[in-house]
Amino acid sequence: MKQLYTFFASLFLISNLAAQPVLNSEDLHTGYSFNQYSLSNVNTADLMPSGANITWDLSTTTATLIGTTEFLEMSETPFAAEYPEANFAMKFTPTGFPSDYSLFNHTATIFEEVANNVGTDNPVSFLNYRTTLVFPFTFNLTNTDMYQKENQEVKIVTSTYDSYGTFIANDTVTNNVVRIFTDDDTNIAPVWWSSSPLVPLFRANSEGFVLWQITSTTTGIKEAYNNLLFDMYPNPATSELHILNKEKISRMEVYNAAGQFQFSTNRSIIDISILEKGVYFLKAWSGIGSVSQKFIKE
Repeated sequence: MKQLYTFFASLFLISNLAAQPVLNSEDLHTGYSFNQYSLSNVNTADLMPSGANITWDLSTTTATLIGTTEFLEMSETPFAAEYPEANFAMKFTPTGFPSDYSLFNHTATIFEEVANNVGTDNPVSFLNYRTTLVFPFTFNLTNTDMYQKENQEVKIVTSTYDSYGTFIANDTVTNNVVRIFTDDDTNIAPVWWSSSPLVPLFRANSEGFVLWQITSTTTGIKEAYNNLLFDMYPNPATSELHILNKEKISRMEVYNAAGQFQFSTNRSIIDISILEKGVYFLKAWSGIGSVSQKFIKE
């Protein structure tokens, strides 16, 4: 009996050690506010370990507040009409400086950057969006993406889920943390993410070390990608796009990749044969807000 107990205890321990957090689209929400801190006295050797069940202990570092961040719906920003292809916004307010925004397209399968530095004199738009996360993002998965900013050459970003474990910093211990190791055109920037809720915890790059800590959460959070609103298929499509709406939709509009309005519709089967080949966005409105999803016309 003792041997049997030891066997099951060992099996339970192994299964716990093997538990691998997964990054899922439905865990990424608007409605969060954060303080951002610059960390000093960081021993980079504490950040290097990779693999399963790692502990990254930065408890001896010094944290200095450098600003705040908010996760917003596009309707909560001044830029919803200007960037109809975006449905998720991050508002950054550095201490002593005006705010700026990074805008994203968030769907069931991807979280990709549409524009950044929005609200400044030098906004940057992406002709081909830059992937931040793919879903589901599982241990040892690598995603490679080609992106292009306006007036720049095509570049490549590679993101690898190379580690998971526990992250300790600023008197806070966070379990089920995932590290995404990103190589963006040879610029290395690992980012540690809490898996539930899906929010960034820490970023390390050539400019320094930045810690994110949640300060508040909006009750009744609305998801930027609300899978209760609608799905569409096939994607890519050649002639028809089928809409499966799960909430009442008041109207839908189609925009091209440049944000130019193409047409509006309220049909569940949309004729897209009139569109030229390329990337488009379907934006839908309901009583809970608006959601945009990307589709490709072949």
